[in-house]
Amino acid sequence: MRLLAAATLTLLCIAAHAADAPTPRVLAPGVLSTGDDEWGFTMSPQGDALWFNKADRGYRVQVIMESTKGADGRWQAPRVAAFSGQYRDIDPAMSPDGRYLVFASNRPVQAGGARRADFDLWRVDRLPSGGWSEPRHLGDAVNSPGSETNSSIAADGTLYFAVSGRDGVLGQRDLMRARATPDGYTRAEPLPAPINTDADESNHWIAPDQGYLLFLSNRPGGIGENDLYISVRDGDSWSTPRNLGAPFNRPGASGVFTPFVDATGRWLYFAERRSVMEPLPERPLSTSELDAYLRNAGNGQGDLYVMPWSAEAYR
Repeated sequence: MRLLAAATLTLLCIAAHAADAPTPRVLAPGVLSTGDDEWGFTMSPQGDALWFNKADRGYRVQVIMESTKGADGRWQAPRVAAFSGQYRDIDPAMSPDGRYLVFASNRPVQAGGARRADFDLWRVDRLPSGGWSEPRHLGDAVNSPGSETNSSIAADGTLYFAVSGRDGVLGQRDLMRARATPDGYTRAEPLPAPINTDADESNHWIAPDQGYLLFLSNRPGGIGENDLYISVRDGDSWSTPRNLGAPFNRPGASGVFTPFVDATGRWLYFAERRSVMEPLPERPLSTSELDAYLRNAGNGQGDLYVMPWSAEAYR
């Protein structure tokens, strides 16, 4: 009965927001969002460069792509980031000051070693020339024999990230944070209840001032397979996570993931696997129609979306 009541309340909240909720639009279709699988997202503080993931359908190849804005204000054809392209690199996260970027990778920690079976977090620093430093492993205060992914960075350098396969994890994945020090990070600590549960919490974004947290969870009482939630920080405590409702969370949907809010706080970017073939066609497809579907955004692979955002509307 309690789960039913929670689900009913969530549906009522969704209905209240759905009428005036903005509509997400595909980000740069045919350029950034294509027939490939795109997800993960971060952007420079100036809003003139971005990084995201691209993968093949079997997820054997996972690389971080980089795109910059042209003189016409449009995003240019992306290229493989200078620090990626050989290993499985995912989940780029730019620091709010634009000085460095953290990402997850299965690359060997020691030169000449074997690729890891799990993901660890790495860092590259922006050089005065505009290029990148060599990737640097973030060490044992952050990384573990388990998997570390989905990082997000606060203005003071505190690193938030998702973990799995390590001692103390309550569910499939939990969210943790490690505070920055002059030499690296303090020992990572799990976020307290009501953030982490025995469900799956991941795919998050922390506001630069750590005032609120967006994250994905499949906790009971949701709408889709995974729902996007917001929790507001009050000192060392976090508010009960609030389901964002429509248009993020929909019945039967697998959920949006890898959210990111730009430096202005006015635009929310995220990824979603949404098919234009929903519902399925009522007549046979022609060869050209099938080809157009398979090779473009909206084919059920991950695409990038953007929409207006106001955190105040959900506080």
